[in-house]
Amino acid sequence: MNTEFKPKLDSPYSFYVLSLLLVVYIFNFLDRQIIAILAPDIQSDLGISLSDLGFLYGTAFAIFYAIMGIPLAKLADSWNRTKLISIGVGLWSLMTAASGLAKGFVGLAVCRIGVGVGESSASPAAYSLLADYFSDKVRTTVYSIYASGIYIGGGIGIFLGGWIADSWNGAYPIRELAPFSLAGWQMAFISVGLPGLLVALLVLTIKEPKRGHTEEVSIKKEEKPFKEAAILLAGIVPIASIINLIRNKSDSKEIYIQILFKLGILGLIVVMGLLTSDWLQWSAFGLGMYALFSWIQTVKIKDPVSYQIVFKSKAMVLIMIAFPLISFIGYATSAFLPTYFMDTFDVTKTVAGRNLGLQSAIAGFLGLLFGGVLSDYLRKFFTNGRLFVGMICIVCAPVSLILTLQAETLLIFYIYHIVWSFVSTFYVGLCVATAVDLVLPRMRGMASAFFILMASVVGLALGPYTAGKIADLFVLQGSTTAEALGLSLQILCSVFVLSLILLMIAMKYLPEEETSKYEKARALGEDC
Repeated sequence: MNTEFKPKLDSPYSFYVLSLLLVVYIFNFLDRQIIAILAPDIQSDLGISLSDLGFLYGTAFAIFYAIMGIPLAKLADSWNRTKLISIGVGLWSLMTAASGLAKGFVGLAVCRIGVGVGESSASPAAYSLLADYFSDKVRTTVYSIYASGIYIGGGIGIFLGGWIADSWNGAYPIRELAPFSLAGWQMAFISVGLPGLLVALLVLTIKEPKRGHTEEVSIKKEEKPFKEAAILLAGIVPIASIINLIRNKSDSKEIYIQILFKLGILGLIVVMGLLTSDWLQWSAFGLGMYALFSWIQTVKIKDPVSYQIVFKSKAMVLIMIAFPLISFIGYATSAFLPTYFMDTFDVTKTVAGRNLGLQSAIAGFLGLLFGGVLSDYLRKFFTNGRLFVGMICIVCAPVSLILTLQAETLLIFYIYHIVWSFVSTFYVGLCVATAVDLVLPRMRGMASAFFILMASVVGLALGPYTAGKIADLFVLQGSTTAEALGLSLQILCSVFVLSLILLMIAMKYLPEEETSKYEKARALGEDC
């Protein structure tokens, strides 16, 4: 790794890096979101429920995305970030294409797991790179531009997915006569997956900058980054994590805490499995919760300074619950709104993909950009400026979503959907910017991974599944699929109340914790 390259901040080359990383993130969410528009065909072909679709869209992807995000975030803080992103793009692109060859629920679930593993490499490394290419004066805006890939990629994904599937099914109405007997939804996965391999090569053109040069602090180079990442992974896997604690001669208290937490997770899996019969969902969710806890415990033992700065920060913990609760609704809506729209207004996948995709992409991008610019502007006047913008998002988003789901005409639906797509994106860039400003430069990958983990475990692993499960209950009572999904999503909007309360409390702690981070780190023995 070239540790001497110090790029000029906010330069044209910096914006080239931002543009290329934005393309990466677009492909990230294109490959992730395409399943939403293909859901009715997948459900019909594989004979699965709405909650099963929620598992495929969310949990199967999210848990392994979260678990692998932990060691890969460590690599993002210690290894070549450009190479890490390139490898990840190549992996998730291949697994997306492989999804098109799936013949059953299990095969598709395995491919979704592979996509999650690949995509977990991108954001921690990307956020860390951007912090070394841009000054803190524009960092929220830059993060917001990067994060707009969520909505641009998601919009393009459902547009391309719907168009490819409809076109293929129109050309080959009899599946057995199609090339390799592929259905339209399978061809859509293959078509959007393979181009990502070219993007993986383009990422290698990014120069690896010196870490922390924007703050002019010295960061010690990790001599064995892969070994440290492997140790971190071993520290979050069941059984191996306890062995790891014993091998490192950890305090017996930590071992007992690990065992008790594991028993608690097993209890959760058993109770929820008996209540819902969805053993795969709750086993995966339990694994994600266990990984999150074990990661934090490992950091506490191996890097007590990072533990104190990242996980003992009241503001950090509060925003890492408040904002993922927004993603809980966001992911649930992304997973099922296309199906709701197609069933309610009797439109084709092509029309749904084109209209919802374009609206989400354009309004989502503008919303993220607006949220980032407004956050940077307000932050000039008071430290809590970013969180104030987050509160605007939390108040406006549920209102616009409920109005969208109650719309009786296409025009009214489109108007409120555009508003939802705009206001619900305000928080994404400012959350990460707030998190990285609460920690030292060497901890940025960890802080962004914390957000990704929480958004994955709380938002992606629970949101789509919960929405699907509630909808399944309404279907059993005689509701149509569209009615059931509409009611389910409106009920889930209640979580915004909790999110708002948590953010209001976070505003009390943020200013002091952000300004005292270096002083606190030095008191803990950090050389900074």
